[in-house]
Amino acid sequence: MTTDEARAAMDVLLEQESFLRFDTFGAAEAFELGNAVVHVAKAFEHGVSSTVVRESDDLVMFQWVADDCDGRNLLFAQGKRVAAKKAGHASPWAQLVAAADGADPASVWAGVPDEVPACGAFPIRVGEEWVATLCVSGLSDGLDHEVIVRALEQVLDTRAPRWEAQVA
Repeated sequence: MTTDEARAAMDVLLEQESFLRFDTFGAAEAFELGNAVVHVAKAFEHGVSSTVVRESDDLVMFQWVADDCDGRNLLFAQGKRVAAKKAGHASPWAQLVAAADGADPASVWAGVPDEVPACGAFPIRVGEEWVATLCVSGLSDGLDHEVIVRALEQVLDTRAPRWEAQVA
C-alpha cells in the first residue's frame, strides 16, 4: 500500500465511522447487529466470530462463533478491540497511519497478541460517544472489516463509502 492509498483509506475509514452511527444503542440493537454479522458472513468462504462489547462496563452484549472457528478467533477479536480503543478508531487505523507515514505497516504488530491492529473491530457510536465495539474475526485481507460495514449498512439501512486497498 502506498502512502497515498493509506491516506485515502484513512479518509474513507473516518467517513465510515462518522456515517455508521446509531441514534440509540442497547441490547436490542446489539442483538440485531450481531445477527446481521452472522447473516452477512454467510457470503464468505470461512465463518467468523462476532462479539459486541458495551464499553461502559466491558459487558459482552452479543457473541457468536461459527462452526469452523474456535477460541482463537475470540482472542484475536479482543486484541482488535484493544487496538481500536488505543487508536480511538477502527482497528486497522494504526496500520493505515504507519503506511501513510511511509513506515512498514507490520511495525505496528509489536504488541501481538495483546493488541491486534488488523481489520475487525469497529466503534459503535451514538452521536460522538463510543458506546460499544463490534468485533469480527475469522477472515483475512480486510474482509472482517467488510463484514462489519455490510452488517452496519443492513441494520442502519444505509450505504457507506468503501476503500479499495487491502489491509490485513
